[in-house]
Amino acid sequence: MTKLGIQISSVREYLQTPEDVLASFSKVSEIGYKTIQIQWINPEIPMDFIHDVLKETRLECIGTQDHYDVVISHLDEVIEINDLWGGSYITVSGIPERYHSYEGCLEFAKELNKLSEFLETKGKILNFHPRYMDVFQYDGQNSLDIIFENTRRDFQFLLDIYQIIYAGLDPIEWIYKVKGRNDLIHFKDGLIDSDGNEVLMPVGQGAIQWKKIFDATIETGVKYAFAEQEKWQKNPFQCLKESYDYIMMNGIE
Repeated sequence: MTKLGIQISSVREYLQTPEDVLASFSKVSEIGYKTIQIQWINPEIPMDFIHDVLKETRLECIGTQDHYDVVISHLDEVIEINDLWGGSYITVSGIPERYHSYEGCLEFAKELNKLSEFLETKGKILNFHPRYMDVFQYDGQNSLDIIFENTRRDFQFLLDIYQIIYAGLDPIEWIYKVKGRNDLIHFKDGLIDSDGNEVLMPVGQGAIQWKKIFDATIETGVKYAFAEQEKWQKNPFQCLKESYDYIMMNGIE
């Protein structure tokens, strides 16, 4: 069964003070979300306070996410906060510019393998979250294929459906490609308006056709699906509720 959670970076501007964090966690818990992936909380807020808020709001933290270079430069702290908050998954996003070549992607895959092996010794699982701007073409292969084919079997991919589609890739194909290496997935929806602007919307209200995506998510054994929406045209918590209601109606709990 795929469990529905929230990527809390969706409400970044409401995570800047301890009072904000308590209020925001309480609101998403009241909507019905039970699991949370943590990113972009003001780093000045004490880790112990966040631990207490997780307990008070009965939210299960499954892990954290940040840019690759941020994670590797603060690795001990990232492991520590996941230990404290109960997280098993450490997600890195983005391919740093120094790896923007075919040989660079091979080197990046090697570094991801090393980091994955090290994190296993700490009881953690590494995920890579590609963004649309991380997809490059090299002699008939794209950067994600190169990384996928050159990383260890235990190394995981966190697909962001919106980013995968925006990159011009087939989300269904990729969900099945990473089967067994995709415990986590992000559900984000939106469209490009007539002026060429990106507009993010609650899941089910944008341009993405979700039925086959939900089916593939369940069929491939994804453990956690996280709703995400960092820009809104109305109250962000109302947006998150509408995403929750739509996803729940389609078999993900």
